[in-house]
Amino acid sequence: MPFPQARRTILLFSAPALLAACGGSTSPSSPTPTPLTPAQIQARYTAAATRYNQGEAQIAVTENAACDAASATVALGACQTALSAQRQLTIAYDNALRAIPFSGSAATDITHLLGDDAAIEKLLEQAATAPSITVIATLQQQIIPLLATAATDATALRAAIGLPAPA
Repeated sequence: MPFPQARRTILLFSAPALLAACGGSTSPSSPTPTPLTPAQIQARYTAAATRYNQGEAQIAVTENAACDAASATVALGACQTALSAQRQLTIAYDNALRAIPFSGSAATDITHLLGDDAAIEKLLEQAATAPSITVIATLQQQIIPLLATAATDATALRAAIGLPAPA
């Protein structure tokens, strides 16, 4: 039967690969990464911040129209969708920042920023599933000061990596 023979052939060829993969080699499996230059760190931060700011500008239009109880276009579903998108955008931004090897005071500043963003993300998640615009408004009262704090943290981070404050 060809099928059992094929299975034996696969096992014969895959067993050494599995053993090599699980073996106790003393050499590192990947080379030590080369530290980024200050210009590379600035470029990566700027790219992440630009993506975030562009996305936030688009989301804000919907959020301002759909989440404001006094707006003629208030709509719970659209508001929830905008808040969920804002949360996802913040998560993507934070993941991009986590991939940057910050050091010195920038490492401290990124820790503060990521901590504030985690609190914002949690509130945005609650707001995106809130049962009413009134509940969302209450959550937004908690989110707004955190956004201001996160902006201050981002400005400190920018200064620590040699970038000017945002305009």
